[in-house]
Amino acid sequence: MTPPPDDHPSKSPRIRWRRGRREAAARLERLTAGDAVDLPCLLRRTTSRGWGEWMEGRLHLPGPGEATAPDFVADSPSEVALVTRKGEAPVVLDPPLEVTVRPVRYRAEAFHGAEAEILVVTSPRRVVEIALPTTEVELAGRRLAAS
Repeated sequence: MTPPPDDHPSKSPRIRWRRGRREAAARLERLTAGDAVDLPCLLRRTTSRGWGEWMEGRLHLPGPGEATAPDFVADSPSEVALVTRKGEAPVVLDPPLEVTVRPVRYRAEAFHGAEAEILVVTSPRRVVEIALPTTEVELAGRRLAAS
C-alpha cells in the first residue's frame, strides 16, 4: 500500500505547510528566471457594471520557447463564464496588455494581507484583477506587461 501524498488531509498540517513553502520557493525561482510557470491566484473580471466574483485558478506565464500568450484556468470549470462570456478555457489574456498595480482596498480582497497589492490587467477584450502572493506581484506584473 502506498502512503498518501504530502497534501492529503491525513498528513500533519506541518507537512502540508512545508510542502507549500517549497512549492512557493520553486515558483518564485521559475518566475525570476523567466521560465514557464503556473501561479495559483484569485482572479475576477471587471466591467462597466461592476466587479465579478473572485475565483480560484492558475495564471500560466509562458516561457521563452512558448509561442502562446499568458492565460488563466479556473479551478472550477463552471466559473469560467465569470471571466469570459464565451466560456472558453483557458482564458487567454490577449496582448497588448496594460498592467498596473493597485493596493488592496477592502477586507474582502485582502487574501494575502492588508498590505498586499493586486494586478489590474487591461487587454482589448477584458479587464481582470489578479490577486497573487505579495512576493509574486511585481515579477508577474513585469512578465505580463512584457508579453
